[in-house]
Amino acid sequence: MCFLLGEPVIIYVFSGSGNTWTVAREIADVLLDGGVSTALRPLERSTPEDSVNANTLGLAFPVAMFTAYPFVWKFIEDLPDGRGKKVFMVDTLAGLSGGIVGPLKKTLVRKGYRPIGAREIRMPSNYSRKEPEGEKDARIRLSGLANAASFARDLLKGRSSWSSFPIFSDIIRKIGYCSSGAAWRSVRRKFPLAADSDKCSRCGLCEKLCPVGNISMAGTPDFGDACVFCQRCLSFCPENAINVAGSSLVPYRGVDPAVFLEFLGID
Repeated sequence: MCFLLGEPVIIYVFSGSGNTWTVAREIADVLLDGGVSTALRPLERSTPEDSVNANTLGLAFPVAMFTAYPFVWKFIEDLPDGRGKKVFMVDTLAGLSGGIVGPLKKTLVRKGYRPIGAREIRMPSNYSRKEPEGEKDARIRLSGLANAASFARDLLKGRSSWSSFPIFSDIIRKIGYCSSGAAWRSVRRKFPLAADSDKCSRCGLCEKLCPVGNISMAGTPDFGDACVFCQRCLSFCPENAINVAGSSLVPYRGVDPAVFLEFLGID
């Protein structure tokens, strides 16, 4: 069955350290080359009501806690009635998910959308890195971008699909659904972020980058208790001043910082 993509296609993207943005950009480029008007929008800086301007809706985000970040779920659940509008999703991950593809499909169908394609794409891990990027990361990235381009071509040709998963995927979703739940509290205890006052330039970029408003500038960054460890602050701090307390993790950047900040509209 052929799905003609209604124009414009608008892809709402949340990306922590850049992998998802890179994948979404590849999909957008292939759609544009195929003659389909396509744009990317930062999910966390948009409102669900903005999606009425899309005739085909795309959703792109990283897997977190085997599902999507709580604020990504909120954006999706607050979308207006779909009225049969086509929608596709892509997520990026380094390992496993299980709590996103099936539950998201059910959520969107319930809201009146027409799911036409879902793809999970492996990209280099940005968690607890001890070594700088190397050849293995480059191979994974190239493979991931090829997968993204293939998905975009399938969307253009009406060959994409969105599978459902058994009931246990709803249970997995619940693990990371609530940012104040036990799973996220455990992450915050295990990976408490801190700023090195000797390195920090007090630029405030981390505060602007945080998607959940968890950082405030009190001289140096002050981290609240709502962190979901998307690692934007750690990844894009220009002075490499932010890290997990007591650790020396290597920041991972999946996109050029200047390009990413321009996308987000941050000076």
